Amino acid sequence: MKFRETRQVTITLVAIFVTFLPAFVFAGESSDSKNTPAADSAKPLSPVHLDGNYFSHDGHRFIPVGANWVPAKAAMQWPTQWDPKAIEADFARMHELGFNTIRLDFVWAWIEPRPGDYNPEAFRALDFLISLAHRYHIYLHPSLLIGGEVGEAYWDVPYRQGRHPHSDPDMLRIETDHVAELARRYGKETAILGWDLTDEPPFWIVPDTTTDAMAINWTRLLSWSIRRHDSLHPIVVGTSMEDVGRGPFRPDNLREEADFFSVHPYSIYSPKLFPDAMLSQRGTYGSAFETALSGGAGRPVMVQEIGASSAQYDPDQIAKFLRASLYSGLGAGANGFLLWCYTDAALEQFHKVPYLRSPHETQFGLTTWDGKDRPSARMFKEFEDIVGRLDLSGIEPAPAEAGIIVPYEWSKPHGDFSHFGLTGPEVVPYATTDEGANVAGQSQPTFSEENSWITGSWLSSFVLARRAGMKADFPREYDDWQKRPLLLMPSPLTSTDSFVVHVHSDFWENAKQYVSKGGSIYASVAADAAIPEMESLFGARMVDANPKDDITLKIVTPFGGLNVGDTFHYSVPSATPRSWGAILEVKGGRVIAVDQDGRPALVANTVGAGKTLLSAYPLENYLANLPAAFDKPESTYRIYEAFREWSGVKPLFRSDQPSVEVCALSGGTHGYAVVTNHGPEPQTVTITAANPLHSVTRIAPQGSTSLQITGATFKVDIGAYEGEVLEWK
Repeated sequence: MKFRETRQVTITLVAIFVTFLPAFVFAGESSDSKNTPAADSAKPLSPVHLDGNYFSHDGHRFIPVGANWVPAKAAMQWPTQWDPKAIEADFARMHELGFNTIRLDFVWAWIEPRPGDYNPEAFRALDFLISLAHRYHIYLHPSLLIGGEVGEAYWDVPYRQGRHPHSDPDMLRIETDHVAELARRYGKETAILGWDLTDEPPFWIVPDTTTDAMAINWTRLLSWSIRRHDSLHPIVVGTSMEDVGRGPFRPDNLREEADFFSVHPYSIYSPKLFPDAMLSQRGTYGSAFETALSGGAGRPVMVQEIGASSAQYDPDQIAKFLRASLYSGLGAGANGFLLWCYTDAALEQFHKVPYLRSPHETQFGLTTWDGKDRPSARMFKEFEDIVGRLDLSGIEPAPAEAGIIVPYEWSKPHGDFSHFGLTGPEVVPYATTDEGANVAGQSQPTFSEENSWITGSWLSSFVLARRAGMKADFPREYDDWQKRPLLLMPSPLTSTDSFVVHVHSDFWENAKQYVSKGGSIYASVAADAAIPEMESLFGARMVDANPKDDITLKIVTPFGGLNVGDTFHYSVPSATPRSWGAILEVKGGRVIAVDQDGRPALVANTVGAGKTLLSAYPLENYLANLPAAFDKPESTYRIYEAFREWSGVKPLFRSDQPSVEVCALSGGTHGYAVVTNHGPEPQTVTITAANPLHSVTRIAPQGSTSLQITGATFKVDIGAYEGEVLEWK
């Protein structure tokens, strides 16, 4: 699960299953099942399919809500410590908690103890789980080939014998046959929401030796094997932080094989990207940020895991963190929310691995091990009730006002030369030391430092855009980013230091055409920047590096909502060209701000019908390296806001409080505004729409309440770290 994203630990192989598994005792119906809420009247679950961004059954779109199911007492040993009465009690409790979906593990060694030899007891157990799914109206979202799931444990198969599960030919054959067998048996089973090829790949025992090609080939083979027998269920690969970590299973590598993407936004275990407390303004944007970043690869996105341990954090704080994260993710367009996890581990699990070695894993539950609700359970029940009331017919996440470009070199699979500008046969072939496929014996390079650099700036820019009232997304460099009225290009997108983190040289030619036709571009540079023919686009050019350790920008020309004399202060995080600014020579642009030395710091320019704004300093990188940057007075968003106003970009909805985010789910003339307070104080917010409104209604578990509107504005009271869903027409 949840600790492997940033812990660099040595994975210990753990043997768990003996060859001959104990017999199971099955009960199709427990003695008291007639008393359960769903037992008498539940009709079989209807088949599910993807309809646009959302899941649908019976002609109605819905949002899967629930948790990952790991039983309290048996934990990961539930297949071999089979207790049908306890399992049914879990389903009854999860039904009571309002779940409509659970994610669960199909343990590889349990189902296939020997290659090609499938355990009939396992299939009888799975059939029983399916019967419970129908009885309690809870869809199953199986994760296959488990594998790893909790702590540092990897539940291996005895016949792997050191072979690489993502590349060894024999292991690939066994794995493809395994998923094909499940698809053959359950391809028409309507209780299954979709297949998850595995949990958090790469497999935990081979994370550092899995390449892009391995990830692509593995996903391609397994999805093909399933689709030979199953045309009903959508396919996902349950990746964790592979997007922000630029891992081999990042969404761009899976886009041709997966029907939807998953994110596991554990901001608390990513301190480089989120140098903050759990309950922080940047931290509560984690789910929205990853939803937007993964979604930019072209598939819907599910928040498949999210949570925090009560062994580490106060339960009330966790509930607040989850509430803000869920509503923000909903506004970003996430199509499902499965928390980690349903229940705490029982006390007896503390005495054996994986819980013995991972104290934090013991208390991620929405409930205590003996069934008592934690604050997160009560919060989540309210969230479930609200999203269950939404009519998503014809609704899609509203288009973004701002695009943050994802470079081709970051997103492309290693070894792909398709956008290198080379055509036809070459007399002298091109080779590069950075593409291992072209140099014999060279391994695939890692770019962890560069990746931290760009993802930190992306996140800063994403949060600043939200605080400035704009929805931002992440179009890829060679996709149709021209549809956005405004582009954000924070350093290092403008750099030249490492090709993985910057756009190609010819991007700027296309950018100039985009601006001349009415688009707007904001860019920040550092001393390592390189923008061809820069002055023709930004009205300024770089002269030299500007090494400083302390920066103050002062507004000298009124600009949007910025007034002469307004100042912005920053500390430079490192003495490197990546953090230093650039000395600018103005070549036709207009100086908006100067630095502490009186040199141009912000330069505005007009090109044709469009506009640009250039920062001489990598402001987003400064914020990325500042702990708790957005939890103290921080006004950089005002620069983004002023540029938006000057550019004439009108968001579909915007609030008058930077800590309160408003995002739209739109059906054209109607839809929903999702309001999230990322701050620690309750707010009375004035929300302004781009167009006049006929009605605004607050959706609540108890019912709906109409809000008073004046033209295109209305007010909302919202508590600290709370969310609201408002229907608008």
